[in-house]
Amino acid sequence: MADVKLNPVFESFAKQIGDLVFYTYNGKTHVRRKGNPGNPKTPGQVIVRNSLVELVTDWSNTNGVLHEGWKQWAGKRKMKGNNAFVSQNFEKQRAGQPVELFKPVGDLKLLEFSATEGGSGSLECAFNIKGGGADKYLYIFTKKRTESFADGELVMHSAGEQPVSPCTVTGLEPGAGYCVYAAVTNGEYSAATEVSASIGVIARAGI
Repeated sequence: MADVKLNPVFESFAKQIGDLVFYTYNGKTHVRRKGNPGNPKTPGQVIVRNSLVELVTDWSNTNGVLHEGWKQWAGKRKMKGNNAFVSQNFEKQRAGQPVELFKPVGDLKLLEFSATEGGSGSLECAFNIKGGGADKYLYIFTKKRTESFADGELVMHSAGEQPVSPCTVTGLEPGAGYCVYAAVTNGEYSAATEVSASIGVIARAGI
C-alpha cells in the first residue's frame, strides 16, 4: 500500500484509474492495485448463478399478464417487475421448489390444482376454478427438473375455455420430473387482461 498525495485536479476523477484504486484512510489518500477475485465455481456459487440465470430466462421468455401482475405488485413497492420476480423467487428456485409464477390481476381464483403421473410422457391435472363458466381459460406451464433443480424450458399448455377437470398434459419426457404451474385467465393468453395467482406443484411424467 502506497501513501500518495493527489493533485487537486485528479481529485475530481473517479477513484479508479486503470488497475489502480485510490481510497482515503485516516485522512490520507492511499493507492493499491485492483484485486482479481477470479471466477470461483464452488457448488454453492454455481447453484446461485444458475438460479439467477433460470429466473431471468423465464421472465424474458414470457409476456402478457404474467409480466403485468408482477409489474403491478412491484410498482406498489417502488420496484421493477423483473427485479421483483427474480428476488421473490430466488430462494425457491435455488431450493428446487416451484416458484410463484403469477401474481394475480383482477379477481379470478384457482382454488385447487394437482398433477399426478399419467400415461407415458403425460400428467393428469385436476383443478377447481372459482365460478367456472365461459371466458375462463386454464393454462398449465411445465419446467423440467434435473437432479432436483428446475432448469428446463418453461412450456405453456392450454386446457382451453371452460376446462373440465381432470385434463391431460402430453408431450413430456417419460419419467422426468417437472415443476408444474396452473393459472386461470379471462381470455386466450395473448389477449388476457386478468389472471389468477398461480399454484405450483412437483410431479413426474408417466413412464
